[in-house]
Amino acid sequence: MRTTSVLLLFALGIVAACDRRRSPDPRPMVQKAMHGMFVYPHSVAIEMAAGEDAAQITLSSPDSVGLVASWFRQALPLNGWQMQSDVTGQDHSVSIVAMKGTRPLWVTLRPNVGAAGTTYTVIGAVVAEGDSLRVADSAK
Repeated sequence: MRTTSVLLLFALGIVAACDRRRSPDPRPMVQKAMHGMFVYPHSVAIEMAAGEDAAQITLSSPDSVGLVASWFRQALPLNGWQMQSDVTGQDHSVSIVAMKGTRPLWVTLRPNVGAAGTTYTVIGAVVAEGDSLRVADSAK
């Protein structure tokens, strides 16, 4: 009888562990918030997160911050994004803010620690019609 009780408790523990609530899938909001956006070639997605009206994706590239930032500086205007801010920090990080209509985009690039390459984050927002959003220049 004791063995049956232990097995029953073990089975209940497994069922309870498998019934954990999952956080919502961020992919639909990432697709919506990043519509019309692009990432540096040969980048690898590391992480993504999303809220109700914004999404963030973190990526990695084997190339230097300088190369990746230069690519964004050229590619954004060519694809209809207007540069609002472009700041390079003392730690060689780069923060770029761009707008396409009323849609904001933030790109933050940092050199990898202990290895070559760049880790960068792209944040996009979904702005409802009639909403106003003014992106402040982070350099001021």
